[in-house]
Amino acid sequence: MQTFQEKVEHFIRKEKLIKPGDRVVVGVSGGADSVALLYVLKELAPTFSLELHAAHLNHLLREEAGEDAAFVQEFARSLGVPVTVGFARVARLAREHKMSIEEAGRWARYGFLRHVAKGFKAQRIAVGHHAGDQVETVIFNFLRGTGPAGLTGIPVQNRETIRPLLGITREEIEEYCRIKGLTWCTDLTNLTTDYQRNRIRVELLPYLRQSFNPRVDRSITRLSNIMTAENAFLDNIVERVLQDIAQVQDEGILVPLRELFSLPIALRRRLLRHLIDKIGSGLQDFGYRHCDDCLSFLEDSRPGGELHLPQGLRLIKNSSYFTVVGSGTEEIPQDVNHILNVPGETKIPELELSIRAEIKPYQGFSDQFFYFLPESYQVCFDYDKIKWPLSVRTRLKGDRVRTYGLEGTKKLKKLFGELKIPPRKRDIIPLVVSGDEILWVVGYRRGASAPVTSETQQILFLQAEFVSKKNHY
Repeated sequence: MQTFQEKVEHFIRKEKLIKPGDRVVVGVSGGADSVALLYVLKELAPTFSLELHAAHLNHLLREEAGEDAAFVQEFARSLGVPVTVGFARVARLAREHKMSIEEAGRWARYGFLRHVAKGFKAQRIAVGHHAGDQVETVIFNFLRGTGPAGLTGIPVQNRETIRPLLGITREEIEEYCRIKGLTWCTDLTNLTTDYQRNRIRVELLPYLRQSFNPRVDRSITRLSNIMTAENAFLDNIVERVLQDIAQVQDEGILVPLRELFSLPIALRRRLLRHLIDKIGSGLQDFGYRHCDDCLSFLEDSRPGGELHLPQGLRLIKNSSYFTVVGSGTEEIPQDVNHILNVPGETKIPELELSIRAEIKPYQGFSDQFFYFLPESYQVCFDYDKIKWPLSVRTRLKGDRVRTYGLEGTKKLKKLFGELKIPPRKRDIIPLVVSGDEILWVVGYRRGASAPVTSETQQILFLQAEFVSKKNHY
């Protein structure tokens, strides 16, 4: 019988989650799953030649959250693993962005982990989701009326983020902690039924196990595995179909109506969602009702017209084609160029944006504390390496940018293409520049200049806030 460590190592190798020599940032909340994750990766570090860095984000929601942060610091240091602690006003983020507390916490948490990974030059971010989280996610999505994508649950890997414990049960994790003599923090809010996900864990799953199927967790995990493979297969088909039938022109991606309606309804829906996601850069508010409305609109015998979608997108058709475009309400600002007040606040009314600049002492990367907003809406530089003055402007013809890990520079236009930024957005994206050098593409990428290192004495902290939600990039 495999030990816990052997089971995790086998899962990592099977899913190809880590390569020898990788630097890995480990998200550690202080709960049993993340404590076990950091400990087992420390045990496996010699096998994979890993460099580890722990990261903990305080959501500022509970009085005892400070104790959790202190616990994580002490635990990581006991293993000889450097640790970064950050803070996010999650309740404020939820209010300002009209999100649930859970959504805001997830948004801030992953942004924070990516931020730490950039500073550590990490190739991977490891988080502690386990098999129980997978089951809860599939049920949660099912109750919301999800399609195949939602039934896939939590991905084993999503870009740089990996989940080495996804094949491990909660019981196995706690038993491993007990064998190793590890303690952990218990978040009492996880035991309440204030949130739907908690009710699934505390009420629904025990009821299903007792009254319907004692192995319901295994059945749901099997469903997730099946849907993951089938969903990926269908996505590949839709991508090929779109490449075959669509035409890319100045006004956008044009899809012939005749070819669309020659497809089975399952592929029609998926192609439409794929196109919406591509143009809308990850539109979250596009559900079944919107998809059904779009198809009904396209089937209508009237030759032309447009349908308004969430976040200002529009579905436009004529007698032969349809396309998805932005609202068309954004006016491209002219001559945006403001000197950045350091320290202080700089308002850029043309972009409905303000940027706050602070100068802070820096005590070393491994003991870094800062208030955190989602990635790319705040950034830190080595203050003493900045070339002054700094200014805020929009893009100019021929702009180039140098980002982390890039030898030389690349055209800003090429970066926008790689990031799949809709053309309508590109002329209103703020750039923080020093002379001709782009230091920060606000909302997307930090430049490679003036990095914060162990030798940094002072940091320049920049935080961007938008007046209008439609301008969040």
